[in-house]
Amino acid sequence: MRIVLAFLLLAAVVGMAMFLTFTSSWGAIWATQTSAEPTAVVEEAPPTPTPDWTGKIVVDITQSVVLRSAPAPSADTVGVLRRGDKVALAGCDAEVIWCQTEDGAWMFAYMVEKIPNEAPILGNPELTVGEARVMPTPTEEAPSTPTPEPTPTVSLALLLPTATPTPITAEVVVIDAANLRSGPGATFARIGSAAAGATIQLSGQIADGSWYRLTDGSWIAAFLVEPPAVELPIVEADATE
Repeated sequence: MRIVLAFLLLAAVVGMAMFLTFTSSWGAIWATQTSAEPTAVVEEAPPTPTPDWTGKIVVDITQSVVLRSAPAPSADTVGVLRRGDKVALAGCDAEVIWCQTEDGAWMFAYMVEKIPNEAPILGNPELTVGEARVMPTPTEEAPSTPTPEPTPTVSLALLLPTATPTPITAEVVVIDAANLRSGPGATFARIGSAAAGATIQLSGQIADGSWYRLTDGSWIAAFLVEPPAVELPIVEADATE
């Protein structure tokens, strides 16, 4: 009986040893096969390309900047720039209040630490930001006050009746009996006479003073009357011979 028990115990020990050996070998083989399987390769994302800023107007962003679709605070937001970003500018408006990026977005100029002086003015590429900043601000001209038209003044002299000049006449005495004629000359028709000592009224004379005209239009030779006391006006003969 003891022999049988001993045999069974030995068999159990041998079996346990074989089991352990088998499981150890199988575990090693399994571990080898498992470690031999290829490890999956994780592909790295390609590096972000560095923008080429050559020949562009580039500004550094020192604070968060909101990009808008138009140069107005109420325009739609199209993006945001963070501190440390760079952005290329297409230009700024004439007042250098808004600047436009090359992508067409707009941002406040004061949000950038410094806008380069060589940045162009949009709509006037011949003008730069540096030139626009030193240009004087146009002042609105005050509307010119129209000069009132002078009120025409009426001279008092124009309102008064024009005085008719008094004709110059001279009263003379006839020296000798004389014929009165229709014109200044002996060849003119005789239209009357004046007796010696008679008083007559003279109103004019011819240029050489040889004949006087009377106020009634008749003529008398100058040597037949006393010289007049005033200078008589020169007159032309009205009648023909």
